[in-house]
Amino acid sequence: MKRLSFIIILQTLVLLVCAQPKGDPRSISLMDIPIEGPLDTLRQSLLAAQFAEWGQSEDGEDFYFRGNFYGFRSKLMVSVAPETKMVTSAYVTIGPYSTQKMLDKNLQYFLYKLQKDHGTFSQRDDSWFYIDDFGSIKLSVVDNDNGSRDIRVLYLPSVAYYKDALSMGLRGDIQEVVTENAVAEDQFMHFHGNGQIENLDLVDRVYNRYGYLLRARMKEKEGFSTVEYTYDDSYRLTKRTLTNEEAGISYVNSYTYNDQDEVLSQHQKVFDKNGECIMTINMTNNYITRDDNGNWTSNSLTLTYWEKGSATQNTTVLQRRTLSYWE
Repeated sequence: MKRLSFIIILQTLVLLVCAQPKGDPRSISLMDIPIEGPLDTLRQSLLAAQFAEWGQSEDGEDFYFRGNFYGFRSKLMVSVAPETKMVTSAYVTIGPYSTQKMLDKNLQYFLYKLQKDHGTFSQRDDSWFYIDDFGSIKLSVVDNDNGSRDIRVLYLPSVAYYKDALSMGLRGDIQEVVTENAVAEDQFMHFHGNGQIENLDLVDRVYNRYGYLLRARMKEKEGFSTVEYTYDDSYRLTKRTLTNEEAGISYVNSYTYNDQDEVLSQHQKVFDKNGECIMTINMTNNYITRDDNGNWTSNSLTLTYWEKGSATQNTTVLQRRTLSYWE
């Protein structure tokens, strides 16, 4: 079992994208522009969408743009965290409106557009709200000093930009995961507040626009391994391929999911330098308990293990884990 744990523990390293879907459903977006990540990355997306930048605040935390918001000329303020320059919010302002009739007409227009793109908004007082696992949107009306009124749309992302934890099936602002009887994951995992996994052996990381790791090299006892991941349109992992050319070994994992988008089963094949399959491991999860964030805390893992020259082995492992979160 110790050898088995060593082999399949590699699958819990940061997810790498080989073939990737277009867009990312795990973010709050302004007209298909994800409101998340480094300011420079969002700036490039806004400029490509014909927004023009025209200034910033003295403290360097707010940046101002002008452009079309669902066909209407608007102002956009993007706020960032002062130390990291990571986006914290986006605030769209349309107006001013001097008549109630025009205000009501355009307010209903923006509500229609927002609900078409995101889903049903709930109304509270004179504002409308949309909330999902990745952020929130608020549509409201504000009064100006001269008696006119503006329509404003506030975008607040709530998920970490880097999707290392999300790609492992973890939900919420994960800080640390400690697993008892870890077989299909590392025993200890620590994540930074921005969502990146702490792993000094994973070098030369390159992330895509949505915070998913595109490629990296992994330090091994014998040189480096490369890892490639394939996702479906919902950015659920469907296949992982890890190759160590110096050792002449490659590992290919495939994944299936249940209705809650949790990993239902994992199937691993190990190939030698000649392309011959020398090992297979089939794993099926039976989650028993979960915490308030929906992450499993106990799991019955069924394993079927075959190695060339040996008989097939079957076993069941009871796993428990403790999760802590960033405040």
